[in-house]
Amino acid sequence: MKHFFQAALLAGSILAGAAQAQDAKKIEAAPAQPAAEATPAQADKPAPGPGQTPDPKIFEDIIGCLGAGLTPDWKRAWFVIRETDRNQAEGTRQFEGDFYFATSEKDRKGRRLQTCGPELVIQRVSDLNDYLTRDQQRWTSAVFTFTRDGKYDVKYDYTPFKPKAAAKASGAKPAAKPAARKSAEAAK
Repeated sequence: MKHFFQAALLAGSILAGAAQAQDAKKIEAAPAQPAAEATPAQADKPAPGPGQTPDPKIFEDIIGCLGAGLTPDWKRAWFVIRETDRNQAEGTRQFEGDFYFATSEKDRKGRRLQTCGPELVIQRVSDLNDYLTRDQQRWTSAVFTFTRDGKYDVKYDYTPFKPKAAAKASGAKPAAKPAARKSAEAAK
């Protein structure tokens, strides 16, 4: 994870002014270019892979999105991404995120942070997976923490994913126990 820290200065410089300079409406994803129209710089750029330094654009997008909701007195911002669903057959995973910020270093609870939209952050965190080894990509939750002075930290959790029980997910009530049915019938 040390390669993530190489972009810390970039992250800090963007975050430091983001609260005052960022307008959430100005954050737009760049239109995708067809492969045939790739610029020479993009053509020379190797495909992302384990051990490579992540593309700084990923962090710029994340930080820009967080900055949309930060107040001028913020000290720390963080978000938690959790896996909520997994389709083994298709190899897809679903995630959700919670976003916070604090105006004091002592504040560990924080206040809710309104970002430009959790979808962008979740997608960009997913893009970081390309820079992780296959084993590292098995994370089920991650906490990204950014401080006003430009430092940041990423902690991945590898607790195995446990899908929701079908009955709980559908809202169906569990069937009555056989003994309970017999005693109810006997009472009639």
